[in-house]
Amino acid sequence: MSAPELRRLRSSASERNVLVLSALAFLRGTSQSMLRAIWQPFVLSLGASMSELGVLESLGGFRGVTNSLIQPIGGWLADRRGRKSLLLIGELLGALAFSVYALAGRAGDWHMLVPGVVFLGLSFGALPVRDSMAAESSAEAGGRARAYSLIVFGSAASGVLSAVLAGVVADRWGFGQVFLLGICTQSLCLLLIALFATETLDPVRRRSLSLRELAATLRGVFVPPRRLRSFYLATTVDIFVWGVGSAVFYGTLTETYGFSATQLGILTSITSASWAVTQLPIGRLIETHGRIRSLVVSELLGVVLMTGRLLSTSFESFAVLQILNGLIPATWIPALRAWMSDHVGDEQRAEEMGRLQAFRGLLSFPAPYLGGLIFERWGFGGPILVNLIGALVAALLLWHFVPETQEESPGEPEE
Repeated sequence: MSAPELRRLRSSASERNVLVLSALAFLRGTSQSMLRAIWQPFVLSLGASMSELGVLESLGGFRGVTNSLIQPIGGWLADRRGRKSLLLIGELLGALAFSVYALAGRAGDWHMLVPGVVFLGLSFGALPVRDSMAAESSAEAGGRARAYSLIVFGSAASGVLSAVLAGVVADRWGFGQVFLLGICTQSLCLLLIALFATETLDPVRRRSLSLRELAATLRGVFVPPRRLRSFYLATTVDIFVWGVGSAVFYGTLTETYGFSATQLGILTSITSASWAVTQLPIGRLIETHGRIRSLVVSELLGVVLMTGRLLSTSFESFAVLQILNGLIPATWIPALRAWMSDHVGDEQRAEEMGRLQAFRGLLSFPAPYLGGLIFERWGFGGPILVNLIGALVAALLLWHFVPETQEESPGEPEE
């Protein structure tokens, strides 16, 4: 095969991967949106308190210590043995989590949810793998934010209808039917990866597994590379304060205002619709105006959102604020991933992305539990006020201490 033909073949596979990752984001986002809409009222319906709900959120699920510990391990494995197999394992663990939730619902015991949140947390070991595959499937570094935006768009669009569907199904037929839908969606993810995803790790870059290297990677979680430390710090402040103020937000709405699962589904769908509509144009703005500026805007939007939540008392006012809530991930997620991809070389990208998530997660995992305690002590506004102040601090740290570009090239040795 000639060199031009080989380049065309690789380009075709890369374009297909971006489409596969976007479809995967849509399917996975569908299951996650359904779960987000009904999860906290489901846990509370099994007899858990708000602080016990916070414990579950801190342990695993969408954010927690399990989620944090597995990501550098997943990235480390993917940089040595390939991307595709790790993606398959991640979706299988997600399906297992939904199965455990269904069983816990049948038994009526919230303690049985513990292995489920661990399984869901472990499934996030594939997150740095997906991010790396997306970067490696982009035509050029300048297109990474656009590629990430397309993939994030798939995730956002999935929640427009699925969250409302989950709420209606839960209110009419019970939470267990929602978990059955989640199992089906995760199974489709497995088929999509198995049939259509193309491995992006060049065989010559594959390395043998060494427990000594893995131990060094895990030790390095708490010692970020010097040129990335300001970024690590600022984004860790972000995830901590959002964990306090937002990780148990739907639970606090249920306890304070008695919102139903359908109403929570509507709130989730509004966020997803706002996110989906704005994600692609915002991706182009990130390429034009820079990653750090977008991250700062995201934090300032959070300040406005938290102010609105402090002043709101009706479902309608919270619903309007969810439009703003959709702009926050649209301006944050692709900018964060693109900044990291720009500053980390191909040989370490998945590992470093996993290490970033681990660093942030391990330092912030008590945040949901703390949010639950603050709610029990000071009421609805307590966690939100912490979130408001912290988002402002994170914005100042990003603006003053994190450069858009750095003098060191991504290929330089890291400390």
